[in-house]
Amino acid sequence: MQFHTLFPVNRRRFLALFAYILFFVIGYLVYTRNSSYFEQITKKISVQTSANEVLSQYLIDTPGCRIPHLDPFDSSVKSLIHKVSKKDACKKEKFFIEVKSNAKLEVNVNLLRKNYNLSFDEINCVYKPILREPGHRNLTTDNQFKIGNSKILTFGVPLQEEFIVVRCFKKTQFFHEEYIALTPIIQNVEENCKKRENGFSNGDSLNVMIIGIDSISKLNFIRHFTKTHTYLRTVLKAFELRGYNKVGDNTFYNLTPLLTGFFANQYWNITKKYMFFDHLNFIWKEYSTRGYRTLFAEDMPKYALFNYNRRGFLHPPTDYYYRPFSLAVVKSDMLKRHKKKCSHSELEMQFVFDYVKQFTSTMDDKKYFLFAFTATLTHNVLNYAGYADSPSYDLLQFLHNSGTLNRTIMIFFSDHGIRFGKIRKTLLGKIEERMPFVFLTVPEWFQKKHPIITKNLRTNERRLTTPFDLRATLVHLLKFIGNNDGTLRETVSSEKGISLFEEIPINRTCADAFISSHWCVCNNRRNISPQEPIIASAANVLVDTLNHWLKNYSDKCAKMKLKKILDARVSTNKNKYVFQGNIEYLVTVITSPGEAVFEGTIKLNENTKNLTVVDDVSRINIYGNQSSCILDTHLKKFCFCV
Repeated sequence: MQFHTLFPVNRRRFLALFAYILFFVIGYLVYTRNSSYFEQITKKISVQTSANEVLSQYLIDTPGCRIPHLDPFDSSVKSLIHKVSKKDACKKEKFFIEVKSNAKLEVNVNLLRKNYNLSFDEINCVYKPILREPGHRNLTTDNQFKIGNSKILTFGVPLQEEFIVVRCFKKTQFFHEEYIALTPIIQNVEENCKKRENGFSNGDSLNVMIIGIDSISKLNFIRHFTKTHTYLRTVLKAFELRGYNKVGDNTFYNLTPLLTGFFANQYWNITKKYMFFDHLNFIWKEYSTRGYRTLFAEDMPKYALFNYNRRGFLHPPTDYYYRPFSLAVVKSDMLKRHKKKCSHSELEMQFVFDYVKQFTSTMDDKKYFLFAFTATLTHNVLNYAGYADSPSYDLLQFLHNSGTLNRTIMIFFSDHGIRFGKIRKTLLGKIEERMPFVFLTVPEWFQKKHPIITKNLRTNERRLTTPFDLRATLVHLLKFIGNNDGTLRETVSSEKGISLFEEIPINRTCADAFISSHWCVCNNRRNISPQEPIIASAANVLVDTLNHWLKNYSDKCAKMKLKKILDARVSTNKNKYVFQGNIEYLVTVITSPGEAVFEGTIKLNENTKNLTVVDDVSRINIYGNQSSCILDTHLKKFCFCV
């Protein structure tokens, strides 16, 4: 049958129709090429993640926020990603001294024989306690530790020390030294907890465990934490906050909201450099008043959360405080004898994870709040995340098999993605730096008993969330009183957060969630040529603003000049996902001297035509010692010392 008999249109009409279709297709292609830079790196496929779940092309798709599902191995970053080799890992060597619950040490006679060809009767060991210096307002107390007097070590007997250095001898010949963190039952802590928990006992009470790993984005977690990711999904059935958005630049500005419910700058700035942090309303204080034992552990003590160019704490902030041990390990000669990421034959993060294991074993059926954060391994190197997979998997497996997670709510998370390096110059890197991974595990019995909470947690996996919401959830859990039918008698929200036990509003925007537009991942931005006059103006405003911020250090920091505009993006008030009333430009520049690379959001007021820098500015290449002449932790990233 002839074509024209099926479609009896004349040639002119056909050509007109063809031209219309061609115009539409070309227009669509132009639009998609210049549309949201998120869309350019979206993985436009459905990804099977479990038997009951298929991911759409969007992580978040609500009236208030849309975040596409991104490809972790996008071509723009693929050359930057590589798997670490097991050969580069720490040379694993099991020590013959084994740590048991309640600070008991025992000898593994088989390992002693294998490693040293010695029997238990042939050795004698002594230990020295590692102690924190007493608090004194005229000292940087939190940076001080001392080694106590030597004592004979008796194996199998609970020690009253928290941290020790063990030295073992064959007769008088030294052959082994080991730094060991312990978690003994502390009598005065137990007495205080028993007094406080009266009246707060509840059948739905859960322990709280917060375990963080520095600088791991959601995408880098997928790339490198293969065993851990699978275990979280298939065994622990964890809830994942896919729309979790950081609210500040670095660790301090993202963990302070989680732990206190307030932005860090509401508490601290350089004028308060001599301030101790004891008075802050940390969430663990709330749990302590209800009879919970509390623990705070960090590695990388020089750059610790409240200690980097700050004074830390006058008194130990929690019942169990890891910092004196961390200082002792770093200042020992162990690191000199091993690869940078290793102490003894283990990753430094493993020391923190072992401490967590010991603490949970010692506490057993006691109530506790635990916050542990490890940064040494992953802070600066994108692919070192691969080394953290096995220790993380082993920790989660231990907590699950020991039954700990059956009576605990666990937050397993990071503070932000990698902040420096080549990946930060890519489109993908701009997004993932703002989106750390976050998982929550909740006991199955608790979920069944409270189906509304479970439903809300599942819904909130695909809502815009922040550290403030984690804080509100912890407050909610503390005050939670459940009915047998699973309804809630009490709801909890903070000044800036909403409990994840409640449903996060579907129309929530970054502005609603107190996320600055500079950090907001809901922003739909499109490419704009760096040669556009408005971009040149925005870049100059950015550099002028940085110089203005450094005006008090003009005698120490060189005046910056714009060297090059690397990249520019634009979002407008026509976009329902962003802040209304302005046009905003995300501009990346290089300045001189120092070849610093900065990323800033500059707002154009459409009425006044004024350009202003929004909130903070990101430094996306490492600055090392370039700013060693000033101590201001916020401004250091901008300064080039003269």
